[in-house]
Amino acid sequence: MKALILAGGFGTRLRSLTCTRPKQLLPLAESTLIGYIISQLTKSGINEVILATGYNTEQLRSGLENSANSEVTLHFSVEPQPLGTAGAIKHAEPYLQDVERFLVLNGDIVSDMAYNHMLQYHQEHQAVATIALYRVEDPSRYGVVDITTNGQIHQFVEKPPPRQAPSNLINAGCYVLDSTILEQIPPDQEVSIEYDVFPQLCQSAPVYGWEHHGIWVDTGTPASFLEAHHALRGKIGKTPQIGEDTKIASSAQIASDVTIGNHVTIGNNTKISNAVIFDDAIIGAEVTIHQSIVGHGAIIGKALTLDKYTIIGDGAILDTGAVIPPGSVICPHYRIKKGACPPDCLVKNLKAL
Repeated sequence: MKALILAGGFGTRLRSLTCTRPKQLLPLAESTLIGYIISQLTKSGINEVILATGYNTEQLRSGLENSANSEVTLHFSVEPQPLGTAGAIKHAEPYLQDVERFLVLNGDIVSDMAYNHMLQYHQEHQAVATIALYRVEDPSRYGVVDITTNGQIHQFVEKPPPRQAPSNLINAGCYVLDSTILEQIPPDQEVSIEYDVFPQLCQSAPVYGWEHHGIWVDTGTPASFLEAHHALRGKIGKTPQIGEDTKIASSAQIASDVTIGNHVTIGNNTKISNAVIFDDAIIGAEVTIHQSIVGHGAIIGKALTLDKYTIIGDGAILDTGAVIPPGSVICPHYRIKKGACPPDCLVKNLKAL
């Protein structure tokens, strides 16, 4: 069985963290986002993975080589320009010609899906396509399905208006596809599997839904990136995750919903909750960090407050007395001096989507 991971996005909503790395190399648990996804695939016996990329491919390739999983054979299908979700699948066709069916995953979804169970369901129902489904309270941000009692999908609606969705079962960004679907996607064109392929396919072929009931997080925003860390931490206990050689002052208060990387220093009376701190960061004394992400090697001066999904880029320096509005996005390696607040191009107030 082969799996194709769609990893060509720019990670725009997670800038400035993605200014210095592909989103798939953002740290997650004790690995990276892409490392976690690949490890989950190997648990289901999938040992050949194709990554559909286009942005920062060489950095992604290097990052995966440095953390190589000997159980997995990796291929890279590099798009010359963005081709959309279905276009990326078609572009990877040379790697899929020897299989009857294959798995497709969005590269920014964190879940604990049992892919082997989904594949078995697909085969039992003799489906042309099987879409993993997940129940949410507000489906208006997602592709939504209308499903029969036997699991067949007869309607697929991408991002319906609020309160007009046919159900609260959404497309969970994971599919088992028969290789015959490749014949229906034109080559070298931008094509969306959500908008262009699935709605038509549901009217002409057996498309089934397989509902997932475990962990599922779309990591596209600062809020959901934090949520993914919390979801995985919940599987191992309600304690903060703290990396190796990290020094935390005895008077510091670290909440259970915090992930701290390796070689981090945290000063006296600092309070951190609902946050992720990357490797090699230095956090001064009397700092308050809540609902925020601090990048690799960033330095946070004394008595500063980071709140409401503030993102501090890699290597940024915030001097004691700097002015950091809630929800700020600070560019990598930028220094904010005492009393200063960066211009709008370097600090943006963003809603946590």
